[in-house]
Amino acid sequence: MLRAAGPEGRAFAGVHEIPLDRVIGSAAAPAKSGDFDPGFLPVDRRMRDRWTRIYRAMVEGGELPPIDVYKVGDNYYVIDGHHRVSVARSLRRDSINAHVVDVKTRAPLGPDVDPGALLRAAEYAGFLEATGLHLVRPDARLECSRLGRYDEILGHILGHSYFLGLERNDAVSLPEAAASWYDNVYLPVADVIRRHGVLDQLPGWTEADLYVEITRRWLELSQAGEPAGPDPALHSLLDEAEKWRRRRRLIRLGGLTPPAAGRERR
Repeated sequence: MLRAAGPEGRAFAGVHEIPLDRVIGSAAAPAKSGDFDPGFLPVDRRMRDRWTRIYRAMVEGGELPPIDVYKVGDNYYVIDGHHRVSVARSLRRDSINAHVVDVKTRAPLGPDVDPGALLRAAEYAGFLEATGLHLVRPDARLECSRLGRYDEILGHILGHSYFLGLERNDAVSLPEAAASWYDNVYLPVADVIRRHGVLDQLPGWTEADLYVEITRRWLELSQAGEPAGPDPALHSLLDEAEKWRRRRRLIRLGGLTPPAAGRERR
């Protein structure tokens, strides 16, 4: 069914006021969506401070940036702005401003289509079209389960292209840069992931997901003046994941009080 629907690409449709009752899911699964229940209420008290700040801003009429969403058919899936959706719903608002990315399909979506899979397919198709990675490295398989990460990887390749051009004192095509990035940047990080058996420790993550998260943490550690590199970044991720699992276990066992926001659910 997904193949029949055929994601044809994405187009920015501008900023619009969209109905909150048509915001039916998260496009950031499972990372962001794991922080919220199906009603977009935070499931962990660690989310409370940010949720409360946004709540106060909305109540006081503060200007908040539009959320980012994919539109598939008549429904919307949140890329960024989960807290704003959560707060707006708790305030019983009917609509919210959003940057809308329209995902087109060749055929109407049937009830069996997984919108998340459709969106990931559209993103990956756009990524491959831009980089030509599938042509220069046919064995490369970059599967991201979290939407928006192909854009982050494309940013890495563009940066690699820039520095490669400086090194060679000549322009570098994007496919050539993609091949060099894959060999010299992605694969060394992937080797660390494989050596530590991280995919077995973090169900739901893919190797490409982990690459993006590790490089992000690598940069943060470097900027903080702490020991940096793929190994410290990986251990930082695993430590945080273990703390998150403990919190979830405590919540299930009743050891943590659900956020106050939960009492405002309609």
